[in-house]
Amino acid sequence: MSRKLFPLFAVGLCLELIIVPSLINSVNAESNSTNQSQKIQNLVRANVSFDPPGSGKPDDTAGGASRGGECPQEVISVGGCVIPLMPGSKEGLTTSGRPTFFFYIPKNSVKEVFFSLVDENNKNIYQTKISLAGKSGIIQFLLPENAPLLEVGKNYRWAFVMIDEQGLRPDSPAVKGRIRRIETDSALQAQLQNVTPLERAVLYGKNGIWYETLASLAEARKLQPNDTYLVGQWEQLLKSVGLEAIATQPLLQ
Repeated sequence: MSRKLFPLFAVGLCLELIIVPSLINSVNAESNSTNQSQKIQNLVRANVSFDPPGSGKPDDTAGGASRGGECPQEVISVGGCVIPLMPGSKEGLTTSGRPTFFFYIPKNSVKEVFFSLVDENNKNIYQTKISLAGKSGIIQFLLPENAPLLEVGKNYRWAFVMIDEQGLRPDSPAVKGRIRRIETDSALQAQLQNVTPLERAVLYGKNGIWYETLASLAEARKLQPNDTYLVGQWEQLLKSVGLEAIATQPLLQ
């Protein structure tokens, strides 16, 4: 009886020796394929860059002009200052009536930042105090519903002012800049249909629309906070406009 079972045992053993390595090879191949696919995906993913507009931006270069005690953009110190996430000119375009402003706040004792927005005639459009609540990093400020919509074709001036223990003073450290709302042309509108936030950032960047480039990339990071590729794109974008000093600072949600 054992003689009859032996051939069956031998056949089973042979099949096991054939099948098990095949399964291992299959798993390894699948793993390698997944890794390769991820590498390929990263290679073909959109690359965000910002091409400054040749025309249509605010034509008054005084947008970065200082009031008393303006903070230099590169200064980060104890007591610190607000650093807006803007190109060096502190001028930028938006297509939104309620754009998002991004600024960096260092770790300090300041609890509030004063934000103001005025039109071309120096008429006050909106102002508010932004609570920091001990925050340190890159903060997003969306122009709220109770603020008037920015009008297409008009320039506006904004300012961020640090409020310390002595309150708001004429010489409080401040930064100023300009924003202009433009209309999205039909070609860009068509391209923006059914795209991801990352792809949207690429399109806005190529068209020189700073505020939406930054906001779209921030949205992509919010949706995928652990995506190292998006983190790299964010840092690359900030470095491209001279913001190396804060490129790796945390983006607060």
